[in-house]
Amino acid sequence: MAKKVGASTLKFDDIKIIWRTIVQSWYVPVILVPVFYLIGYFMAYREFETYEVVTQVLLKSNDQYYKGNVIDDTKDCYGSVWGSFVDNSNEGRVVKSYDLIEEVVNKLKTKIQVSYYIVGRVRTAEQFSGMPFYVLVNNMHPSFYEKHFRLKIIDNNFYELSYKEGEQEKSIKGEFGKELIDLNFNLLIAKNGNLSEEYTKEVKNLQYEFLPHSVESLVTLFQSRLRIGNPEYTNILQISYEDNLIERAKLFLDTLCKVYINNTLKSRIELNERTIQYIDKQMSDISAIVKFFEDTMQNYKSSKAILDLSREEGNYFSKLSLFENQRTTLTFQLEAANDLEKYIIEGKDPQFLPPSTFVAGSNDAFLTKEAGHLYTLQTQLNEAKNFAKETNYSIEYLQNNIKKTKQDLLVYISNSRNALKRTIEHIDEEISDYIGNIKTIPQKQRDLLGIQRQLNVNEGLYNFLLQKRANANIARASILPETKVIESPRPSGKVYPDKKKITLQYVFAGAIISVIIILLRFFLFTTIQNVQELKEITSTPVVGDLVFVKKMSPTGIIVDEESKSHIAESFRTMRTNLQYLNTAQGSKIILLTSNAPGEGKTFCSINLATMLAKTGKRVLLLELDLHKPRVQKALEMTAEIGISTIVVKQNTIEECIRRTKIEKLDVLLSGPIPPNPSEMVLSDEMKEIIDYGKQHYDYVLIDTPPAGLISDSIYLMQYADISLFVLNTKFATKAVVTFVDELVDNNQIKNFAYVLNGVKRRRSGYYYTKYSYRYGNGYGYGYGYGYGSGYGGGYGGGGYGTRYGGKK
Repeated sequence: MAKKVGASTLKFDDIKIIWRTIVQSWYVPVILVPVFYLIGYFMAYREFETYEVVTQVLLKSNDQYYKGNVIDDTKDCYGSVWGSFVDNSNEGRVVKSYDLIEEVVNKLKTKIQVSYYIVGRVRTAEQFSGMPFYVLVNNMHPSFYEKHFRLKIIDNNFYELSYKEGEQEKSIKGEFGKELIDLNFNLLIAKNGNLSEEYTKEVKNLQYEFLPHSVESLVTLFQSRLRIGNPEYTNILQISYEDNLIERAKLFLDTLCKVYINNTLKSRIELNERTIQYIDKQMSDISAIVKFFEDTMQNYKSSKAILDLSREEGNYFSKLSLFENQRTTLTFQLEAANDLEKYIIEGKDPQFLPPSTFVAGSNDAFLTKEAGHLYTLQTQLNEAKNFAKETNYSIEYLQNNIKKTKQDLLVYISNSRNALKRTIEHIDEEISDYIGNIKTIPQKQRDLLGIQRQLNVNEGLYNFLLQKRANANIARASILPETKVIESPRPSGKVYPDKKKITLQYVFAGAIISVIIILLRFFLFTTIQNVQELKEITSTPVVGDLVFVKKMSPTGIIVDEESKSHIAESFRTMRTNLQYLNTAQGSKIILLTSNAPGEGKTFCSINLATMLAKTGKRVLLLELDLHKPRVQKALEMTAEIGISTIVVKQNTIEECIRRTKIEKLDVLLSGPIPPNPSEMVLSDEMKEIIDYGKQHYDYVLIDTPPAGLISDSIYLMQYADISLFVLNTKFATKAVVTFVDELVDNNQIKNFAYVLNGVKRRRSGYYYTKYSYRYGNGYGYGYGYGYGSGYGGGYGGGGYGTRYGGKK
């Protein structure tokens, strides 16, 4: 019966309903948006401001004054001064590594281990400097880290410390400058400078808090706030740190750069120190030998009464000393080469720090350069392994380069060793010749020249080592970091909070919530308020709208008691419209139902029956809501007999029909409430009752249970010439209308129409009346029907739980 509405029409109708709902809900955004703006402003005010502090570090700066270093690692594997193989991302990971930041935290422990706060009325502000006291954590149970301690200054010398242990609140009184020892902590709380009496009076009313941190939590915190960047095509690391205290951020970044730069020098400084230690040990040994030979020669001269040697004899011994000195130097170089060869073959040191004997004893420029080159390659390989797999191309390339460099070094060492051996053999021959010449010298002079020769040899070696030590010291002074700070830490601006953005987000949230409320109201709570709105969503006829008034007489027969009222005029209009809904001649059966209790169905049944009776027609009102009969109460009657007694054949129809105070209006009440009302509706006797009414009356009005809860009314519609569905503006939603339209279509119900009850008119409207009563809620099912839940909702109390679900 209800025709299908096209998609475009339905969409347009929905838009109109939504727009009407928005207009009716104008106060929702007007209230919510300003409220959310104030909340957003307050939340933004309470947020701590976070600033970004930035510093820049240059990698591979190559600042080195002295170029005579034993190991020159300022060049990369290609010989480039700037190190084209430098992987800045790896350096960024090093800067952000746990161990490096832990070292920074330990250096700054006394300054950053405790966070200080001033508690205000609205927000708590963190402070880094300017506090009247400071806290040193000597020892603390791990469970007390990251817990707030409250401190109140009592006077110039004492304070009160409060904290929570489990669920218990504890308070301790302490003295500034003295250790505060508890089972869970050992703290030293001291004054920052001298607290004057005036200053104490100012700060004693303030509430202070401090928060101790563990080293682990600080490292994790600093790592999370640290950002490492690398501008494209540069060897520059841009290190940024976010903190709500600029002083702390600058201090952290400054210390981090110093620790990182010092760490880049460790390997070279270690090599230099090992070299100097070895030279010092050798010089100490040789110094003792030189002293021994000096004493021996002096004692020998004294004991033999020797004054001087001849010129020729002295020349022999001088030449012999020179050759022996050369032989000693060459032997030292040969040992250094052997040590280096063994060191390369064994490969025990992953850092490849050359052996001290080679560093101190080698004068071969090529060998020194290649050893330094190998050291650079090995260092780069170790760094690459920290961040890449063994199969990485760069690692394979470095490994091949190291292997080739080692092979070249081993070949060169072998050739150098052969050359050194030949040179030593030649010097040995020269030494033999001079020894032969010396043998011609008398024994005393020969012994004296032998002592002198040993003394000269050791003095020469001592001078050689002394020169090497001087070179090592100069080299150490020239060891400069490859990395240097090119821009000291400075704030780059505030990164959080964007107070304007936060406020706008809350305003937007308020607008979104307003829209959600309006949509919820549209889908769940928007009810149909007038006939026009009802016609927008259904094509089912509407035979009348009953105006809303606030008062109602106890009987509820308004058309008789207030015959000239606007509500009575509404029923007259409905009576007229019913004539056009079914134009067939003869007696007519009119059935009235609703979706849920409290919509005014019984009220409409009684008043429509009264209005029809006033036209001179004979009208019979059937009280067929056998579950909760209400007609008898409205008519001030009792129902000892009625429909239920007719069905069980205790009484006849004529015995049960009763006259009312309205002329030509008779009523057949429900009778005693049966235990099986729905079964009685399905009985043959029920059809006989309806047929009897149709034969003896002009109109038969059937008051039935709500169709949204019980299917009795749907079954009885097969006997009805006109079926009226009463909607109340308090409960009538689009979902209810859709449900009813589907019910009508599925059951192919003919001559079906709506009656809209409770329509409110404006004061200037045509239907405005001074009478006021709530006919929809004050009558009928207002006290509770109890059928369960359906469209429009169920009312409390006991009763039946059945519900007609739509399709038959």
